[in-house]
Amino acid sequence: MTIESRRRSAAAHLFKIVYILGVIACVNLAIIIGFYVIYDPSVPMFYVSFRDYTRTVPLLTVGVVLFIDLLGMTHFFRKTKTDLLRTATQFSLLVVLTASTIAYFFQYNAFPRYVLAFSTLSMTTLVALWSILSLVISRLIYSRGQLLIVARTPADADRLFIKAAGELRRLNLVYLGYALSGEKDNLFHQIDQSSEILVSPDLDESDKETIYLYCIDHDKTLYIVPAYSELVLSKFRVIQFSDMPTFLVDNLGLKFQQRVFKRVFDFFFSLLVLILAAPFMLVIAILIRIDSKGPAIYSQERITLSGRVHKIYKFRTMVENAEEKFGSFQSSMDDPRVTRIGRILRQSRMDELPQFFNILIGEMSVVGPRSDRPITIGAFEEQIPGYNQRLKVKSGLTGLAQISGHYDTAPEDKLRYDLMYIKNYSLLLDLAIIMKTIQVVFRGLTSGGGIFKNHGMPTHNFPAGKTPGPDRSDEKNANI
Repeated sequence: MTIESRRRSAAAHLFKIVYILGVIACVNLAIIIGFYVIYDPSVPMFYVSFRDYTRTVPLLTVGVVLFIDLLGMTHFFRKTKTDLLRTATQFSLLVVLTASTIAYFFQYNAFPRYVLAFSTLSMTTLVALWSILSLVISRLIYSRGQLLIVARTPADADRLFIKAAGELRRLNLVYLGYALSGEKDNLFHQIDQSSEILVSPDLDESDKETIYLYCIDHDKTLYIVPAYSELVLSKFRVIQFSDMPTFLVDNLGLKFQQRVFKRVFDFFFSLLVLILAAPFMLVIAILIRIDSKGPAIYSQERITLSGRVHKIYKFRTMVENAEEKFGSFQSSMDDPRVTRIGRILRQSRMDELPQFFNILIGEMSVVGPRSDRPITIGAFEEQIPGYNQRLKVKSGLTGLAQISGHYDTAPEDKLRYDLMYIKNYSLLLDLAIIMKTIQVVFRGLTSGGGIFKNHGMPTHNFPAGKTPGPDRSDEKNANI
């Protein structure tokens, strides 16, 4: 069994769930110990404060789970005891701050100052010890990594090995040897036989890009010695081989617990929106039918996680069979195909509401990369290497690219935003993007220009016969 299959095994998933439950137990145990150390149980104040503490447990548990996800605490891959101690300290401070906020908001008598102070110390200690024990257990699950050095010359490889040799045991790695970047056939064969790759900074940029993409596509862990221009990379881990710092770039995509949290959030959020919006959606459907001939909702094929094709649903904003009547071209503010009701729906983004049904059944997510049509993916992938890495997560109704970019933002820049989102995913980030989306929609409505204001037409060069259809112009599948 490979390291990657071990990391995705049922045992690994069960281990992470047990770890989360253990952290929850450590948090509550630390607080309970704090009460008994600071107070005499026979004093009435002990009973009142402890009773109020028990009332905060449900909300505090939600906060604990969110912080575990935010700090990546279930991700033990190639971490050290120092990493765990630092994270345990950050976690304890966040939990104590949250506990204080809950008590203040609900005017509880829980968490006196001395209890909080003692709980912070004991919580840090307990969580750190539990994490270190879990690290030892995780190494039995993940096994030893098989490290390959990719260098430009044998001398370059020797130099890197000297740096890495002293850290192999600490990182639970075994050294397999080196491969030269100029020997492509042998290089990729050796990468396939390895699990983790240390890349020399002396490689040509074109070789680096080829190796990075190949490793990502084949779920290999990368250790990158960064150039100065690469220091702007976000959310990397520094692994030090002797006195040489390297970047650890782990596999792209969401971890098991992240997928679970995200799916649960998507289900309940979409269900709530559909319940609240049901009367408005009925009115919109009636207005669309009155305003123009044709069905109220249309479907269109899009691509989501792992390249799966599914149909998304939207309110129809164009005349029936718009593509047959007017042809396929990028939509604009004065598009003659858009109906009167359609313009309002587009400016308010209300035409997107039926996609919450896609989210409810698990085809999409509330937040994620924008869903593309199949022909779009093919055309972009030919011109932008790595474009299909967006498919590591489900497509979303909104996303970091949508709120950060513009209507005519280049696909290369949208890809950067999408990869940043995937790499930095957390439920808190999803909530922040949703709040920002609401602000963007409201600002678009109040500015009077809708979604097309101050946005020019995109001008991308695609191979002949490969021009992708626009995101909002093809409504020929209006069959619902």
